[in-house]
Amino acid sequence: MRFAIYARVSSDIQSQHSTTDQIRQCKAFVKARGGEVAGIYKDEAVSGADVSRANYQRLKADAYAGEFDAIVVDDLSRIGRDLPEFSAFLRDLFELGVTLYGVADGIDSSSPSAKLLFQFKGIMNEQYLDDLKARVVRGLKGQFLRGYSTGGRIYGYRTNPILDPTGATDKFGRPKRLGCKILIDAKQAEIVRRIFGLSNSGLGYKTIGTMLNNERIPSPHAGCATRRGLWSSSTIRGILSNRKYTGVWEYNRTRWIKKSVKGKRRSLPNPPEQWEKYESEKLRIVTDEVFAAVSAIAHKPRRSPSGNKKYLLSGLLVCAECGSSMDVVNSNRYSCYICRAARSQGPQACKIKRRVSRNAVEMGLLSEIRNALLDPKASEILVKEINSKLALHCGVDQSRVTDLREQEAQLCKQIERLLDSLESGTELQSVKSRLQQRELELNRVKIDLARTEARKSRTTEVSASWLQEKLVGLSSYLSEYQGKVSFIRNELRRLFPERLRVSFVVRHDCVEVRVRGGLNPFALVLPHNQYQSIIAVQGLEPRTHGL
Repeated sequence: MRFAIYARVSSDIQSQHSTTDQIRQCKAFVKARGGEVAGIYKDEAVSGADVSRANYQRLKADAYAGEFDAIVVDDLSRIGRDLPEFSAFLRDLFELGVTLYGVADGIDSSSPSAKLLFQFKGIMNEQYLDDLKARVVRGLKGQFLRGYSTGGRIYGYRTNPILDPTGATDKFGRPKRLGCKILIDAKQAEIVRRIFGLSNSGLGYKTIGTMLNNERIPSPHAGCATRRGLWSSSTIRGILSNRKYTGVWEYNRTRWIKKSVKGKRRSLPNPPEQWEKYESEKLRIVTDEVFAAVSAIAHKPRRSPSGNKKYLLSGLLVCAECGSSMDVVNSNRYSCYICRAARSQGPQACKIKRRVSRNAVEMGLLSEIRNALLDPKASEILVKEINSKLALHCGVDQSRVTDLREQEAQLCKQIERLLDSLESGTELQSVKSRLQQRELELNRVKIDLARTEARKSRTTEVSASWLQEKLVGLSSYLSEYQGKVSFIRNELRRLFPERLRVSFVVRHDCVEVRVRGGLNPFALVLPHNQYQSIIAVQGLEPRTHGL
């Protein structure tokens, strides 16, 4: 029997030997069962609530591919602490015939009462996270009311660690900290006052940001590996609307919830009665009068660069000059892409403030995808892969049918013998209970047999001509199918290993726009395939924005 071992730890501050200990326990379990280890999967410093864990996803993919017969974990919480995901994964394992063992829990999915026990364990594992969250929030609230930092950085302030006066140490031998006291950073505070003053004099966000960038003043994001370190309109707006600069700090105004099983989060407002407030004149940077005059403008509803709409290529295009994302802006006649950095941070961030027609780019890229998929080599591989998937999921497993028919025959014989016992006057209650159990098992076997044999009526093979017929109208289909733009956009991102780079080439009478990047036409069916081609879509910049 082939076993897969999965191990996980939630934090990098846990023992570095934790996954090693888990794997050792699981190997001993496999050895006692006389099996062999088909693969070892482990995720380190990843929460069980995160279902996008790389090796967990690889474990699932290999289970679906039939790489092993059973999965062993030290305890079931290693699989995850998200109950809906845990239940769905368990259901898939039941259908695939893969057994899940929890060594410390003493539970395996092949036992008759497994479903009930697994659900109880799933609820307990998820409840652990809820309890942990409540304890963390309670502790942070206490720190906040004592005037200590609860995490995060605010421009204009710094933190000073307060050590335990008794000289106590933590479990790592470091001096124990009571908390981090919040103090004003004098140099940054002067920049904050200047920003408020410039805004109060009538200057806009972009003008203020450009002015600070020209003077080479580091922004709040300076030194961040994922940001450029320049001032932008949104950064200026965030500072002008932050009430903390008046010395009024609030905590627990919002809470974070998981938006989907992919782990994405969004914030929701908490009721005002749950808010906590801490006021200190020592933390004041600007006066109430200045803040009131400026925040009236800063709190006005803003319109995003894309007009809060979703587009087919949102998040896929970047400026070849500076690497910033391309945003959609709409005018009366044109819908165009423009470099976000050039638009919001000025020429200090990017000098290419040109635009490209959104419709031209979308139609050009969809045409390139269609051509790549219609290539004879691509069509051959896609048809072969589609047919193999159909054979796996829709084909009839004759050995499975044979096993189910044997089980059906055995259960029918057992039921007949129990009926004979009833007629001979055997104890009624015990026979009835056994008869009811056998009838339930027979009913389950008949349902499984019917489902397995029903696959005979499904299509198990497609042809290259059928595939090409479906792909010919790809561009028009995707451009008209507005109801599922977000779904299509996510699938398109899988086709492009990296984001697409937009560049501009000045010709004699026009500006030529080029969009280049890698395209993997097999990403949707062959995630590990290395086939890639380079695309080059060319179009003209809208005339109203020419040279």
